[in-house]
Amino acid sequence: MLSTCGGHAGKRGSFRRLQSSPTAFKSAAGKHLTLRGPHPCLLLHTSADHPVARRRSTRSFPQISRKIKACAACRKHKIKCLMDESGPPCRRCSERNLGCVLGKNLQSIIDEKTQYNETVLQDIESLHATLKEIAKKVGASEPAALQSTTLRNSTDSPSQNGRPASTTNGNGYRLGVSGQDNHGPSCDNSPKISPEDENLPHVPIHSLYALTKLRALRSPDAPEGHSSPALDDFIARGAIRLDDAERLFRLYRDRLDPFMYGVGCKYQQLDELRRRSSILTAATLTVAALHDPQANGIYGVCSSEFRRLTERSMFDRRVDRDYLRAMCVASYWLSDVSWMLSGYAIRRAAECNLHNSYTRAIEEKSEEAADGARLWYILNVCDQHLATLYGRPAIVQEDSSMQQWENFLASPVSNEQDKRLASQVALLGIIGSIRELFGPDKGQPTPRSYVHQITQFNKELDHWLKHWSETLPEESENIGRFPRKGAKLHFHFAKLHLYSHIFRGLSGDNPIPYHFLDCAATAISVATSTINFILTDPDVAAGVIGMPSYLHCMTAFACMFLIKVAVKYGGDLIEPDRVWDLTTSLVRHFRSLPAGKWHLANLMAPGLERMAATLKRSQNGSLAHLHDALPASNGVNGTIDPQLMPPSIDGTFIGSEGEFFFDYDMSFGLSPVFNFDLSSLNPESSTLPAQDFTNVECQMSRPNT
Repeated sequence: MLSTCGGHAGKRGSFRRLQSSPTAFKSAAGKHLTLRGPHPCLLLHTSADHPVARRRSTRSFPQISRKIKACAACRKHKIKCLMDESGPPCRRCSERNLGCVLGKNLQSIIDEKTQYNETVLQDIESLHATLKEIAKKVGASEPAALQSTTLRNSTDSPSQNGRPASTTNGNGYRLGVSGQDNHGPSCDNSPKISPEDENLPHVPIHSLYALTKLRALRSPDAPEGHSSPALDDFIARGAIRLDDAERLFRLYRDRLDPFMYGVGCKYQQLDELRRRSSILTAATLTVAALHDPQANGIYGVCSSEFRRLTERSMFDRRVDRDYLRAMCVASYWLSDVSWMLSGYAIRRAAECNLHNSYTRAIEEKSEEAADGARLWYILNVCDQHLATLYGRPAIVQEDSSMQQWENFLASPVSNEQDKRLASQVALLGIIGSIRELFGPDKGQPTPRSYVHQITQFNKELDHWLKHWSETLPEESENIGRFPRKGAKLHFHFAKLHLYSHIFRGLSGDNPIPYHFLDCAATAISVATSTINFILTDPDVAAGVIGMPSYLHCMTAFACMFLIKVAVKYGGDLIEPDRVWDLTTSLVRHFRSLPAGKWHLANLMAPGLERMAATLKRSQNGSLAHLHDALPASNGVNGTIDPQLMPPSIDGTFIGSEGEFFFDYDMSFGLSPVFNFDLSSLNPESSTLPAQDFTNVECQMSRPNT
């Protein structure tokens, strides 16, 4: 063949015919192949100056369109390989404990190597730019230019050489983006199916998945996390010291996790936790640092790491059980992210069929399914808590596991901690019915006909307390007698939530309707007894450090409720001096607790101080009503003019400075649905002088911690 080609090349006419016409020859298999364009043998005799050679020399690496998407085992048996974007193992190999190996072709190796080199170069350029800025500020000479950048600029552009193109974000940082990236949705490499291959689809999305094979439509597998042989987390990188991490882990394991019914920490050693889940490690240490007065500097590091891992994993197709456990821990204690993470975690848990764990735990008597059921219960508890605090609908409605908690408690896989968890589920069922009755606040007075329903709910709450006071364990190994007393605290807050609804729509000087006077007196009595209970009971007083953010929010609600009622109605319902004594005692107690500076108790104390000072000024006649204390704001710096507010908001229940409760960087949970000014508790947002409490005697002894 080569000699023949050489003979043809010697004749101009033959050469032109070969260039312009298709060339046919027989392959080794005996089949006739037709080549369009110049004969391949001609390229052997073409010099580098020939246009064809120049055109070919400027082309990038060979493009191989077909990439390997199935593992070796599935390819060998010629069956479909269901594998997520995260890579092996595939579903079949995982179920059979087979070694799942995904081969790489030439194109994959070229792409990975090119992208890695480009990323390393970008990192070096970023460091070089930072070094230049530092040298400029200190007056030193600038570092020499990078030779790698000079070399790259002297060659062709990345798009011509097949390198990944790079873009720049708003901050000037270069972002590597492969020019060959496929930005469309990823699909499973599955064989085609015919209509008779499978039964009727159970849910509509199955039909769309069968037609498109879009991975986003298929529920991802959620296998248990596997131990990583090498530790690569923010502790290993030196962000915090190992001994600090060990101390925080022990604090969470021994003290805090019992407040969440032992669901958040199933590992006894920090090393095991770090190898299992980086995000659960970050969540655990963040919550522990929030409660540790010696970890004020560590809290920010842990919180930033947890947020970073959460943001990075937001669109991951596969999450494991410990990932959902981390979302539970954060939703339970971290009030600044609880609303967002709770809803997100419920969606991800549903993708992993965690809502079916309740049925599996009862039918299969599986400990693994029981753990999933507890996680689902915790997510529902957080969802109901936040719905109560924000006055918004709960995400999960009419869930069978929430309505039939007795069956789970009677199953052989339940334990003593499950009794406390079940008590919460039962109570939240009553509170959910209360929310459903009253609905969102529309600024309208509560109908008189609701007196009967309020009485019925009151009986249900009394029955709940009687039942669980006898059922719950009297004492816990790690949290003392808090289980029963914590149930009583929840009972008080539930009653306050119920009876506070009768103040809806009472704007201006409107008196409380006669038929609701008993309810108003009950609401004030419950709020007073709740604060007294926190102050005088040593187990509850010590439990302020450890209880979920929901209870702190309701404590703030009780205080603000009493202060507003005392200011609006004077001494008709409660004496301002009594409210002042309770508030100042609570402030003193909060400041005596060993907690981090970002703990809600420390964040509430300065605001309660100022509100107590407002009470004293009102009593002296200089402040008749809270909204008359200061001139109406023009709306600058986040303040509100009560006259410009919608009629659904009671101006009397807007705070002394017309602000919202908390800056959401340190959010506390409650929203303006309660018509309270909760930003007045922000210690940096007020111009009111703080009251001096040095001569105030606290009506309690400091609890043993």
